[in-house]
Formats: sequence, structure tokens, C-alpha cells
Amino acid sequence: MELFIIFYPILIFLFIILAVSTMRSSNQLLTKKPKNLFPIISSKKHQVIIKTIIKFAADKKYEIDHFDSKAGIIILSKPLSFFSNGFFFPIYITQKNDKILIEIGIVSKAVQIGLIPKQNLEKFTNGIKAYLFCAESE
Repeated sequence: MELFIIFYPILIFLFIILAVSTMRSSNQLLTKKPKNLFPIISSKKHQVIIKTIIKFAADKKYEIDHFDSKAGIIILSKPLSFFSNGFFFPIYITQKNDKILIEIGIVSKAVQIGLIPKQNLEKFTNGIKAYLFCAESE
């Protein structure tokens, strides 16, 4: 009985996190950028960058929640897992003179504190950089 009293609140908390994570939408990221964006500047063409990001998403099994090549917004996501509440990765692509600015952010699908979001953003960004480095210019 004592075990039930201890684990019952934990199970309720986990269920609430799961419910929030599955109901959260990426639509808010279409109009409002997250605070901490990681910038990448590239000299590759706009279409090459978009194709490279889509290839990265497919290879690394990210879901594509939103895709608008004309507006330059791609939102990828990772679902809930045992070690993570899941994340949205909004990517904003804009032309800056003769270069392209790629801004990558991260938003947790549920409440997440600590270094996990930062570490996930670093891994994600490094993956995008590597794929861009290997991308063929058209």
C-alpha cells in the first residue's frame, strides 16, 4: 500500500506530461520565433539548403510538422521518448545579401529543464551543418 501511495503521484505526473506532449502543436512557431536561435550562414542556394534539411530529416527520422519553402519555414520534431519529452525544431531560412541565414531553434513539447534541450539543439545543429557541408551545389 505504501508503494502505491509513493508511485501514484509519479504516475499521474508522467501521464500529464504525456498528454501535454501529444497535444502540443507547432503552429505557434509559424508566427513567433523562439528566443534562443542558433544561426548558420551558408553560401549555398536556397533550394539546396531546403533539400539538404529534408534529406537530414528523412535520414535521421525526424517528423516534418510544417514545410513552407516560399516562407522559408520548416518545423521538424522528435516524439516523446523515455529520456525526453519531445522537441520541435523550427528552422527559419532567410536571404541576407548573397548569403542565406539559417536560424535553428528548439522548443520542448512539454516542460523540460536542464541541459537536455541545449544538448539536443547542439546535436541537431551539428547534423544540419554536416549535411550542408556535404551538399552538392546546383
